[in-house]
Parts: sequence; structure tokens; C-alpha cells
Amino acid sequence: MTRVLVTGGAGLLGRTMVPRLAQAGYTVRVMSRRLRREGELPEAEWAQADLETGAGLREAVAEVDTIVHAASKPTPTAAKKVDVEGTARLLEAGRAAGASHLLYISIVGIERFPSFPYYRAKLKAEEEIRAGGIPWTILRATQFHQFLDALLRPAMRLLVALLPTDFRFQTIDAGEVAARMVELVAAGPSGQVPDIGGPEVLTLSEMVRAWQEARGLRRRVLRLPVPGSTAAGFRRGANTCPEQRYGAITWQSWLQETYVSGRAAASAYSR
Repeated sequence: MTRVLVTGGAGLLGRTMVPRLAQAGYTVRVMSRRLRREGELPEAEWAQADLETGAGLREAVAEVDTIVHAASKPTPTAAKKVDVEGTARLLEAGRAAGASHLLYISIVGIERFPSFPYYRAKLKAEEEIRAGGIPWTILRATQFHQFLDALLRPAMRLLVALLPTDFRFQTIDAGEVAARMVELVAAGPSGQVPDIGGPEVLTLSEMVRAWQEARGLRRRVLRLPVPGSTAAGFRRGANTCPEQRYGAITWQSWLQETYVSGRAAASAYSR
């Protein structure tokens, strides 16, 4: 039976993907820097390992056929240590273990943001994988609905929120990306596959309006003018791929399922 290692397996995409891989018949091993919590991802094996130091990597990749590389750190210093140097360590360990496929999740449009340190690190990680000696697949996806939701939560705690409302996003559901990743595990090494993005491109202003409505909030939102080439890229939608719409779950439908339906169910139960 094929054994699949998922780096970052306890993160959002990883924990969404692991049950799907197990259901598809794979033996799944989660790799995380921390110990497993009680009852966490019971369908998978667990390997504690650290991409920054290499500790535990040899044991994590032992007897693994496919490596799904989903671990990432978005801050500049951490991205260099995890996304770039950690990827190189993972490739070295995977080669030694005889892994036959490495599948990497990257981000749409990263080559269009040359001054953004995190995206530069993702590009470098892609280069490491292409030259890493393990047959590979790279999938780029747009930002997750869940990621934008997590960004908005702290920003909207104040009565007046300052946000770059003219930024454009094409958010996609993490579950739909996970499903595509499972397909790519089955397909085997495929090189750079077509990018995927959500079903619609929205400004942050439009997303915030829908987010507030779903949560029953009324906060004043003012446009934050952000200078620089990175901000300009987000304003023109360089992080999107409107010609490669993949997801069916819109921002509005995700909000409905996450906030409105759950609230309605709770209200009905309380009655």
C-alpha cells in the first residue's frame, strides 16, 4: 500500500487532506513539529520532525513513497528557514529514503511579486524541487477562504477598520484544493500543473461587506492606501488566475455555511 507523508499535516490544508487520502486507500503519515494531540487525525500515522533543523526528518520519510509538501511559514526569516532551507533538507532525506514523488503546494502569481520576501521564498522552494532529484509535481492555488477569514477577524475588532479595500482576491476553499491534491497524488509526477483559483475575483471591499453581513456585524471600514509594488500587484489582481477558475464554493457560500447556517442551527436547537 502506498505510504504518503504530509508535511504540515496538522495545518489547515494538511488536516483537510489527510482524511481524503486515507479514504482513497493510502497509508498516511502526518509530519508536524509538535506531538499529536489526543484523538487528532486518528486515521494517520504521526511523525514529529522539524524542517528548520532537520530533526526527525530521516524517520519521517522512512518507507514513504510520496511526499506532499504543505509546510510553510509566511514571515521572511521563517520562510527562508522552512520554505527554502527546509525544502532542501526534505529533498535530501526523501532521496535517501527512495521517495518516488514529491507534490508541492505553491501560490498563484508569486513570480509577479519580486519584492515580496515570502513569495520569493516560495519561488526558491519551487526551484529546489525542480532540481531536487525526486520526480515532482507543483500545484499553485490562490488564497483560501479560511485565510482571508483569519485575516479579517482581528482587523474587524475595532469600530473603525483600516483595510486595503481595493486589493483583489480569488479565494478558494481549502477542501477543494485538498481534493485536487489527492487527485495529483494518484496521477504521479506531473511537473507544473495548471494553477487553480476560486470561482470569482472580488475586491477586499466586497469580501468585507459579505463577511460583516454573514456575521451580523456593522463596522465602519476605511480604505488604507498601501504604497509599493507588492500592494500594486494585489490591486491589479496579480495574485489571481481568473481564466483558471476551479472551485465551486464561492466566498458567499462559504460564509453562509460557516456562519449563517451554523448560527441558524444553534438558534433552532436552543428553541
